[in-house]
Amino acid sequence: MKVLVAIPSYNCAPQIGRVLAGFDEKLLARVTEVIVIDDQGKDDTGAAALAELKKLPFDHSKIKVVRNDVNLGLGGSHKMAFLYGEKIGADYVAILHGDDQAKAPELNNLLDAAEKDPELGAVLGSRFMRGSTLRGYAWERIWGNRVFNLMYTLLTFHRTLDLGSGLNLFRLKNLADHRYLGFDDRMTFNFDLLLDYYSKNTKLKFVPITWTEEDQVTNARNVAVGKRAIQQLLLWRFGALKFSPQPAGKYTSSPYIKEKA
Repeated sequence: MKVLVAIPSYNCAPQIGRVLAGFDEKLLARVTEVIVIDDQGKDDTGAAALAELKKLPFDHSKIKVVRNDVNLGLGGSHKMAFLYGEKIGADYVAILHGDDQAKAPELNNLLDAAEKDPELGAVLGSRFMRGSTLRGYAWERIWGNRVFNLMYTLLTFHRTLDLGSGLNLFRLKNLADHRYLGFDDRMTFNFDLLLDYYSKNTKLKFVPITWTEEDQVTNARNVAVGKRAIQQLLLWRFGALKFSPQPAGKYTSSPYIKEKA
């Protein structure tokens, strides 16, 4: 199977080196291409990624660094990656966040699950199921997420173990209708995607992952994100959440070129 790994990154210069260092020859052999996506951040994540690539002690020609032509947001970067995956004929797109909270080597577990069951529309990393590991994650955020997972489980009748972690694998065949282009461009993209999967009865699998908080700076506004999660869930439950494809033209990127000082 052909797999594109996309690493959306916004102000991740301190962490992107650790993310790329998590790739080895075995993992790279299982994927077709890796793109680090600099989402117009202010700390030159692209340059930090290129510097790290020079340190890797093996052929890293599969790894490329691109920069979104405009700031797309986390959801917009997903859309760009899905569209690019289609363009290169990928079967799957893996999303690994560039802030090193999720761990690159654990992508192997998601790939194993997809190979074992090709009918899975997505393999989703979960921070909150048995077997997962949380390091440095505040207890109030843990329990807040557990409450939201329970709400989604009860109101959708689908067991939900994470609303959106930083490590997921998506089969493009299940996204061919391009309804995802109508989803939120911001951090709550995954809520819309999950609910759309439930609407289509897509076969999903959650797998445990390791999640670490060290020097990351979150871009999430927890109250706003929580409010959006509840709003979208209720709209979906009462049949008022409708998605329609949007123009794909704005979801574009270009090869990263370091700006001259």
